[in-house]
Amino acid sequence: MNRLAQEISPYLLQHQHNPVDWYPWGQEALARAKAENKPIFLSIGYATCHWCHVMEGDSFEKEDVAAILNQHFVAIKVDREERPDVDSLYMKAVQAMNQRGGWPLSVMLTPEGRPFWGGTFFPREQFKDILQQIAQLWRQRRSDIDDSAAEITAHIEHISSQSAAPQAIDEQVLATFTQHELRSYDSEWGGFGGAPKFPPAMALMALLRQYKSQGNPQILAAIRGTLDGMARGGMRDHVGGGFHRYSVDETWLVPHFEKMLYDNALLTLAYSEAYQITHDASYADVVHSTLTYVLRDMQSAEGGFYSAEDADSEKTEGKFYVWTTDELLKRLSPDEWQTFQQYFSVEKEGNFTIDRRVEELEEAAGLKAVRFANILHHQKKAQIPLATEDRYAVLLQKLARLRDERVRPLLDDKILCFWNGLMIAACARAHRVFGHASYREAATRAADFVLKSLRKEGRLLRSYRAGQARFSAYLEDYAGLIYGLIELYQASFESRWLQEAFTLQAEQDRLFWDESEGAYFETDGQDPTLILRSKEMGDNAVPSGNSLSAINLLQLSALAGDLNLETKAKKIISRSSELLKKFPQALPMLLLAVDRMAHPSQELIVSADPSQPLVWPDLCPLFTPHLVVLRYDQDLEKYCPTLKGKVAKLGQTVYYLCEKGSCQQPTTDHEEFLHMLSYNHKKADRLT
Repeated sequence: MNRLAQEISPYLLQHQHNPVDWYPWGQEALARAKAENKPIFLSIGYATCHWCHVMEGDSFEKEDVAAILNQHFVAIKVDREERPDVDSLYMKAVQAMNQRGGWPLSVMLTPEGRPFWGGTFFPREQFKDILQQIAQLWRQRRSDIDDSAAEITAHIEHISSQSAAPQAIDEQVLATFTQHELRSYDSEWGGFGGAPKFPPAMALMALLRQYKSQGNPQILAAIRGTLDGMARGGMRDHVGGGFHRYSVDETWLVPHFEKMLYDNALLTLAYSEAYQITHDASYADVVHSTLTYVLRDMQSAEGGFYSAEDADSEKTEGKFYVWTTDELLKRLSPDEWQTFQQYFSVEKEGNFTIDRRVEELEEAAGLKAVRFANILHHQKKAQIPLATEDRYAVLLQKLARLRDERVRPLLDDKILCFWNGLMIAACARAHRVFGHASYREAATRAADFVLKSLRKEGRLLRSYRAGQARFSAYLEDYAGLIYGLIELYQASFESRWLQEAFTLQAEQDRLFWDESEGAYFETDGQDPTLILRSKEMGDNAVPSGNSLSAINLLQLSALAGDLNLETKAKKIISRSSELLKKFPQALPMLLLAVDRMAHPSQELIVSADPSQPLVWPDLCPLFTPHLVVLRYDQDLEKYCPTLKGKVAKLGQTVYYLCEKGSCQQPTTDHEEFLHMLSYNHKKADRLT
């Protein structure tokens, strides 16, 4: 047993019995490397990472590999989800060296933490050769290594701090983005580009706004083709609900089977918004099945949302999710088998294959591949069935009971502030669109938990597990939680959520804002083990903290009538101007803020008898991405001055439609309000 036994991260605990003398990231490991003049081998991964499991079984569990590491290196293991700052820093280094990155991330550092070599997964014999060569270079050509480390560090510092001259950003970047996405759209299968296909939730949200503005049928076709492809394909778990991480093929059939909380949050947002525009019942069904899964399997008894479920079970990737024809024929009745064939097609030999080289690598790590198995999916030309269809619902229930007899994949039960913020937002938005009280209640429980258990002395913390909260929160944690709280306020009209959002925004500004160049740093700058303090502007699998912050600032500015907040958002966009103009597709979430800046922001103030509930979606069934909603509450007047004087008479509901604090003549007629809102949004879209 090594030092990782003292950690709470499921990923680090997976490695506690390795013969490698692992350290967690920290001063102790760096101090030992300096004292013994040894290079550092840094391995970064996460608990549900399949190829991390492969490299562990193939290398880190083997005595011969451990002997080399323990003799010549100080070995550090990092959970990228606990320490996104460390992961981001050294991912940039590896990408600078190799033009690609991924997990497991394998990096060589000097005792000062400066990177000089890196890569991702390596088979055992190749990995041993690399370790021995680097150990020899460290002894014989140390000065060359130091020079390389200095050069790579300087490069990372340059790309992390470079600032283009501030430029005004206009709607042209939205047009450039839309043109790029339409050119790369796969009209046969949906999605953008070829395999592997990741769920493009943020890009779809940006395109939905462009469709609302332009009414271009090509945009809607790309949106619907992609949503339908994912909803039909094997990347969606048709039996249990939710989505797997990505599709390894272009048809959405074969997924990488891990399930991440953030993917399911972002896809819930995208499908909810698409439903508002299309009223397609299959999109509502996707949202309901996804959130049924999340609330059933991914929400703790305390209220927080867990991080992920593994791709592997019983040392086999996907075993929990796939089906053999023999199993189905044996376990289903003739009537059930007939129903099954109406919805799914399976093959005796299985409907997917695994690359033989991949099998060999997995076998070397003690893992197995599934054979002659089928991934459930709906045929491309078939209508997407709804869980409300009686025969289909009964079939899914039977399949779920059969699947529950299997060994479940590992649950990564740590609770991350950032990802919880995204799921709080998703549940709150789904409540606004569909009116389900359970979604609002789930978001409320999670927000209560995070603010109670992941905050100490006013500061947010990153990660919680087994009764312990650890690590100072990063920019993305603040931005993600604020994003969720704003959505939760507008779903519930409980003033405490908006007050918390304003309080946290002030704390975020104090900890992370760069007064000299604008935008936010990723960290608070207090960790001496990090070689530099950087900014992240681009969106990746999750939105960047700066993208979410720009959206939050514009929302809070509209709610409070505070132009200083809008100015901050403009500085973030300006700081990203060069990247936005050249590669707008790299910042899809920031494009939501750009789109908001391009349209007149509107505020709806509803003043009603406190005993009278405001019911979603009756209050506003429209897709209104540029509208914020306030309910009169005296406690909010100090945050939102536009509320002053808007007290409704007993038993009356009054609607004020405003633009930057300037309100139209109020009305007590709900239908008239909807007409005003619809007219104003059509007028705003015509202006673009």
